Amino acid sequence: MSAREAEAEPGTVWQVVAGNARRYSGKVAYVQVDDDRQRRVLSYAEVASRAQRLSEGLFGIGVRRGDRVAIWMTNRPEWIISYFAVMRLGAVLVPLNTWLTPPETGYLLRQSEARHLIVQDRFRKVDFLGALTRIAPEFAPAGPTTTPGAFCSPELPDLRNVVVFQRSAPQPGGEPRHASFHQWSELADGDPAAAAAAGAASDAVTGADLAMIKYTAGSTGRPKGVMLEQGGIVRYGQAHTERLGLTSDDAFFSAMPFFHGGGSLWGIQTMQAVGGRLVFTEAFDPPLAGELIESERCTVMFGILANELVTSALAAGRDFSAVRMTRPGGHGSDVLMPGVSLLINPFGLTECYGAVTMCGPGDPPAKQRGTNGRPLRGQQVKAVDPETGAEVPPGVVGEAWVRGNTMRGYWKNPEATAAMIDADGWVHSEDLISVDEDGYVTYASRLKLMLKVGGENVSVEEVERTVAEHPAVFHCVVVGVPDPRKTEIGRAYVILHEGAELDQATLLDWLRARLARFKVPREVIFVASLPRLGSNKFDRVQIQQLALRDAVRVNQAESDHAEVS
Repeated sequence: MSAREAEAEPGTVWQVVAGNARRYSGKVAYVQVDDDRQRRVLSYAEVASRAQRLSEGLFGIGVRRGDRVAIWMTNRPEWIISYFAVMRLGAVLVPLNTWLTPPETGYLLRQSEARHLIVQDRFRKVDFLGALTRIAPEFAPAGPTTTPGAFCSPELPDLRNVVVFQRSAPQPGGEPRHASFHQWSELADGDPAAAAAAGAASDAVTGADLAMIKYTAGSTGRPKGVMLEQGGIVRYGQAHTERLGLTSDDAFFSAMPFFHGGGSLWGIQTMQAVGGRLVFTEAFDPPLAGELIESERCTVMFGILANELVTSALAAGRDFSAVRMTRPGGHGSDVLMPGVSLLINPFGLTECYGAVTMCGPGDPPAKQRGTNGRPLRGQQVKAVDPETGAEVPPGVVGEAWVRGNTMRGYWKNPEATAAMIDADGWVHSEDLISVDEDGYVTYASRLKLMLKVGGENVSVEEVERTVAEHPAVFHCVVVGVPDPRKTEIGRAYVILHEGAELDQATLLDWLRARLARFKVPREVIFVASLPRLGSNKFDRVQIQQLALRDAVRVNQAESDHAEVS
């Protein structure tokens, strides 16, 4: 019997939400400040009530169990309400990365076969509706008008319903409302005629139902849709909360976007598991985050760019004395957060719902700082020889294999699923780790051609292929170099066609229209040739060593300049 089968059925996401509405009722569940400095507070009862009404509205327009519902929205309470509404109906949420370009987003909508889309109108300079028009020109207000629910485009053949959330009121004389889409605010009022049927649909949902398709970059270049189940999400929230020792008195500040597992599973589901308070901003904003962490007396602070939060808070003289759990925060964190007793430094992957290992409050400080902790309840982890599949001795680096609370597989990609999950249920992570005598896992590096830029997976092959599409480029090799802010960034070594001319600024501008910002290399190095192996393939190891030596020289030069200045 597998570890998953051995555990009791955990129930559904909606059962947790409804149970919390009864158990905690008027207790504050969410505190959010948006980009306009508007503060919104929602109780557990309010969130459940609003999500139930929205589920009725969505059911009324045809959302059914198993339908894929994509959501393209910033960190707002409406994202959470939409998530819970979709879970109540047993539909499948497809979170879309708001940093992607229209072609990248279009691929995810097509590959997921999304039948419904919940999209925000705009944020700062980002026009989501304009981006949707670039994907499917039929969406343009001047295009063919159809009734809501009958949207049809050859570019998005499965999409029928587009639900628009108006972040701000339409301006007089502004873009006209398109007759082909539904208004989120109207659906959120509920549909009395659909209430009974939506309730019956909710009663039929089980923990084994597919809940999310989360896209993660793969070493082959195209993002793969990780299939996560309702019960797995609930189970993950429980195990994560248990390891951290959180209670309903905790306030969890998350700087992670909801489209990322660090935002939706760590933040939302962790606090749902114990009835705590989630505090968040619409987008990453260190000064605003500092205000909230201080005023809400947050006990947990989580985010990839912890250094920036610490630096900003120190400069503003913030009081973070209530924080007792955080990511490693860099210089000054001990002064800012004297009460910290746990460093959150996990190892994990989307295919396993997020964190697989982490330390808890009872783990020794040396283990917290020097390892990535022990497996969460329900997870098994071992390090194996990637060539033979044999488990390696303690302390020896091998590929991480995980079994337990893991994905169902990759959406519409049986070949990739078979390559990732073996017959015994082990997920082959393609990450290199070691496991010590006490069972603590330490991450070493990647076996696959991947970069980790500010917490986002970036496929080296996808970036190389896109660079090589430029007519002046003959060959391209991308490697990672250390970065104090993003941990790792991409550097592209480019060989041009004979006689071709191209400079870094021009190439980077060209790439920004085709790749998400975090995927675009930070710098481009033009070279006449690159080292190759005997097989005539590029010698990535030698190129990586060259890049690291260059990075050391650059950092040393900057340090010397600072000392002279």
